[in-house]
Order: sequence, then structure tokens, then C-alpha cells
Amino acid sequence: MKHELTIIFLFVIIFSCTRSNNDTIKSKDSKTEIISPPVFNPKHYDKIGFACGEGGVETTLINEFTKLIKDKKYQQLKARLYSSKPGEVYLSTISTEKLAKEGMIKLNIIELRQIEKNRNKTDTIYTCSGCTESGYYTVKQLLNDTTNFTRKEAGWWFDKILGKNIIE
Repeated sequence: MKHELTIIFLFVIIFSCTRSNNDTIKSKDSKTEIISPPVFNPKHYDKIGFACGEGGVETTLINEFTKLIKDKKYQQLKARLYSSKPGEVYLSTISTEKLAKEGMIKLNIIELRQIEKNRNKTDTIYTCSGCTESGYYTVKQLLNDTTNFTRKEAGWWFDKILGKNIIE
């Protein structure tokens, strides 16, 4: 019996999650509307977060880039400078710039030109930090606005990867 209830419960959850953000359902008496709650990131932009949600976890894209850096797969990082995905463009740009500054990689003239192009991209990224900070920013804003909190978090993230200035 417990197993059947679990399956029914999961079915209801999955069904309710498949409706779009602005769905409304009219009841049989057509006087009452049920409105779905708003959904974070409704346009499904790339999601960047160094400490998202209540648990403060890194997003999948952050984990992927962390692994590339730790495994020293620098060519893959450089290749993503040319990605069509804004989250990858942002992370590859900040990562390759930081690695070059640290003297861990060298960037050629083509890569440096691409970094300059990336600094002017207006593609949108959804950012999150904890349960209170979230927003939509362009790649240009995240790379150039030194007051943006996500930019500060990116610096802390990179320092943590490199084992620098860690206080725990």
C-alpha cells in the first residue's frame, strides 16, 4: 500500500511540475482559478551559482568547470571561450583570465581577442546565491561590473580551487 501511495504522489508531483509558469486552471464552476506559483528561471537561461538555494550548493555548470580546472584540462577551458552557451562563455573567460594571471597558462592572440568579444556579449545568465540573491545579468555585466556579488563569488570560488586565502 505504501509503495502505491508513493507512486501516486510522485505522479502528482511530476504532473504538476510540467505545467508552464503562467498556467491557470478553471474549476468546474468556472468562478475559481487556480494559479501556479512562479518558477525560478522561467526562460531556462544558463544558471550560475556558487552557493545556490538553502543548502548553498554549486550549480552543475560550476561543478563542471571546477573539475576542468582541478584536472588541469586547460585546452577544454580555452575551447569554451567560443561556446554558444553564455554560462560557459562567462566561466571560461573568468577562468582563463585568472589562470593566465597566475602564470598557469598562456593565452594566444586569438584567445585574447575572443575574451575581449566575450566582455561585450549581451546574452543573459541567471545567477543565484543562497536563498536571497538571484537575478538575470548579461555576460558583459558579470565580467565588467566589479560591484556585482556574483563577480565577487567567482573570485572566492577560484581562490578556493587554487587553495588560496581559504578561511574555514
